[in-house]
Amino acid sequence: MWLSHDERYFMKNSRKILILFLFCSGIAISIVGVLFNPAFVAKHVKHVTELETSQAMKVLSYQLYAITFGCFAIMLSVILSRLKYLIIILASVFVGYFLILHNVYINKIYPGNVVLDIAGLKKVGRVLLGKDYVIGDYMPKSMLLVKNHQIRKSRYPAIDVHFHLASLKNMNAEELVKVMDRCGVEKIVNLDGNPGLFEKYKKEFQEKYPSRFVMFAVLNWQDVAKPDFKQNQLELLKKFVSNGAKGLKVYKSFGLKIRDGSGNIVHIDDSRLDPIWDKAGELEIPVLIHLSDPTPFFTPIDKYNERLEELQEFPQWSFYGPEFPKKETLLEHGENLLKKHPKTIFIFAHMADIPENLEYLGGLLDRHQNLYVDISSRVPELGRQPFTARKFFIKYQDRILFGTDGGYALDENGLWPAERYFRTNFEFLETTNEYFEYPLWGINKQGRWRVYGIGLPEKVLKKIYYSNARNLLKMND
Repeated sequence: MWLSHDERYFMKNSRKILILFLFCSGIAISIVGVLFNPAFVAKHVKHVTELETSQAMKVLSYQLYAITFGCFAIMLSVILSRLKYLIIILASVFVGYFLILHNVYINKIYPGNVVLDIAGLKKVGRVLLGKDYVIGDYMPKSMLLVKNHQIRKSRYPAIDVHFHLASLKNMNAEELVKVMDRCGVEKIVNLDGNPGLFEKYKKEFQEKYPSRFVMFAVLNWQDVAKPDFKQNQLELLKKFVSNGAKGLKVYKSFGLKIRDGSGNIVHIDDSRLDPIWDKAGELEIPVLIHLSDPTPFFTPIDKYNERLEELQEFPQWSFYGPEFPKKETLLEHGENLLKKHPKTIFIFAHMADIPENLEYLGGLLDRHQNLYVDISSRVPELGRQPFTARKFFIKYQDRILFGTDGGYALDENGLWPAERYFRTNFEFLETTNEYFEYPLWGINKQGRWRVYGIGLPEKVLKKIYYSNARNLLKMND
């Protein structure tokens, strides 16, 4: 079929217009993709200093889409134009696309990448040639020869005030009690007492072994934005206590995740929670609070972070970024809570999450006689400062409780069975053993160090193992 002169002219011009449209659109979209970065959006669109991490990630994704679509349109215009040296031009556009993408997206999402880093590429080459190792493959065997004393059973019957039955895998009440007997654990306090779970664990564990398991309650904290929150939770608390709850557990969600109806983060010292803390004091039950988290979780996930491997494995544990409060802010709210409710006993879990700064924690204990702490999951920090930790434990022997954070990850990889998990905690408290492994390194790749025992006196061990907990929880058996 022959086309007329006018038809050929029209098609030729239409082709030129399409090519020009694709080229100009591609350039424009690519420019928009480059310019509308998180900093630009924060300043000119949101009118804030910095975007929250989740928002910044969305903006980066939109940049990726825009740059990709824009460069694709440019390449399509080049193909349709049938220019001379087409392959060379396309290759140049692709190289330009990659360079822009690396600078705008890849470098932001993966700041430690070695794609355009000569020094990094050299490191990769050394790894490939076997002259270097990636950190995850480096597992040095200590050549240190010391006579470390092995602990099979705690010197005194231990009360573990920080245990999570909900995290326990492949172990029922009978099997757990056998482990407890072998290790010298007299009682376990279950902190997973949410509505529904409280009844489940009470039936499956406490009712079978009433002298071995103690239940703490967990309220419906996520309902804080509801108008009837206070009344409902006070009624639920009284119901739990009448059903045998010996304490109240509060998750770290306050100050980090829980928000009210206005979208604002609810802090632990929020006035809406005051009636609950006062009621706990009135009922004479302690409130165990996970106030914060380890300090490295509030710092960038980079080569300077001493728990880099753990945070790379579990990035959801990181609270670094503008959407989260600073750790110092969480500690301030915790101290405000202690001031506002002097008649209520609070247990700040995990050494108040400041075992890295025992001087600060000591000041907190000095200022507030209603504060206690447990040692759960903080042997890694305490055990690498044995001299300071020993002095601290002796000075505050009446305010420290034994806890393991057990249940979580017990025997998950076969390297840390429940017995070893308990015994390592005893080893830290009872011996002056040197340079031994702690549980969370073997389970979570927590930090590349070893710990030392603090060899506490008998009097102090008795208090930390059981008498402090007995007094707080009013145990008669």
